[in-house]
Amino acid sequence: MQFKKFTTLGSLVAAGLCAALASGQIVNSDHNFTSQGWSGGEICKPCHTPHHAIAGIPRLWNHELTTANYTMHEGPGTAEADFDYRSRLCLSCHDGTVALDSFGGQSGVTFLTGDKNLGTDFEDDHPVGSDALYPPDPQPTWWAGAFHDPADVPSSTPLRDWVDGNGVTQQVVSCTTCHEPHNRGGWDSMLRTSNAGSAICLGCHIK
Repeated sequence: MQFKKFTTLGSLVAAGLCAALASGQIVNSDHNFTSQGWSGGEICKPCHTPHHAIAGIPRLWNHELTTANYTMHEGPGTAEADFDYRSRLCLSCHDGTVALDSFGGQSGVTFLTGDKNLGTDFEDDHPVGSDALYPPDPQPTWWAGAFHDPADVPSSTPLRDWVDGNGVTQQVVSCTTCHEPHNRGGWDSMLRTSNAGSAICLGCHIK
C-alpha cells in the first residue's frame, strides 16, 4: 500500500511536470500556424526548411525577408543595415510589410493585424539593433549608473551581435533579448523568462 501511494504521487508529479513543459512549446503559441490552410498543416515550414533555405541567412530560413525602411529613434533605418539578423527575422512578419504566408518562394496575402503588427515606425517601441548599442559608443553621460555592464546582463536575456556599416561587431538589444520565438518558457507574450517585478527590464536598467 505504501509503495502504491508513492507510485501514484510520483505519477501525479510527473504528469504535472509534463503539463508544464507542454505549455512551453511552439505548438501552444501564436507561432503555431498549422490550423491555417496556407501552412500545409506544418508547424516549422513557415519559418524553416531542411532544403533550399535562403542563402546567407542562419537557421535554415524559409520565410521572405523584410527589406523595409523604418523610422527609428536615431533617424531613418533599413532592415538590412540596422537590425541584428534575429530581429530582422522577427520583423519579416511583425513589421507588416511581408505576409505570414510568404515562404518557400511563394507570395502570400495574410498579414499580421492589431498590436502584433508593429509597423515601420519604431519611435514608440523599445529600441533594438543600431538604436540599442549596449553600451553606446561613445557612451553618453547618462549611461553610467543607469545601465548594468554588458557582462552583468543575465544570460536568460542575452544581448546579440550586430555588424555595423564598418564591419565591426557590436552588442545590441534584440527582439530575441526579451522574446523567445519558440515559446520554450511558456511565458506571456512569448517572453524568454518571467517579467515578474520587471525582472527582464532590470536585467539591463538600474532602477
